[in-house]
Amino acid sequence: MYGKTEAGVGKPVLVDSNGEMVAVGGDGAFAYTARQGDCYYAANQTGCVWTVELATTYTGLCVSNPVGSGKILSILMAGYSEIVAPTGINDAWLAGGYHASTDVAAGVAETPHNLLLGSAAGAGKAWTGATLPVAPTYILPIQTGHTAAALEGGAPCLQTINGIIQVPAGGFVIVACFTIGVAVGAKAAILWREVDA
Repeated sequence: MYGKTEAGVGKPVLVDSNGEMVAVGGDGAFAYTARQGDCYYAANQTGCVWTVELATTYTGLCVSNPVGSGKILSILMAGYSEIVAPTGINDAWLAGGYHASTDVAAGVAETPHNLLLGSAAGAGKAWTGATLPVAPTYILPIQTGHTAAALEGGAPCLQTINGIIQVPAGGFVIVACFTIGVAVGAKAAILWREVDA
């Protein structure tokens, strides 16, 4: 047998003609966990002026996992979009950090939401302005830079992360903006799943 349905009925493994296991996604990779109420998102509800590069005094979008939460935030997707044209090169990265005993300090709170709309929020916290307990480091890009003072167009603005970034209690992720010129007006979103630590 290969697992059980929600009703407890055992199901056999589904294989193709070569004997290879077939995984059927149905309506998407995260749909089942979203229906279970374990997936969350945070997004700037209004545009803000992003902090340029990496700093502990941060404005943008930050998702943090409070010390002692008992959860791990598994980052599923992240996106970034400009709402004001930058004055030069601009790209966006996910960056993160960890401190075992100090949380992200309250700044401007943003409300995290459950992807099972109307359900309760989880352990993760969201901020559009915060003091980070350690300097973040770049992890991976979510939007490539451009070389002119114009809004970015044509690039995907929501990138699939698929849980390769795991945020333990005491950790955080931010959307970090690298810009040549003045800070840029933008919005971002981070989606995550919460699992027991």
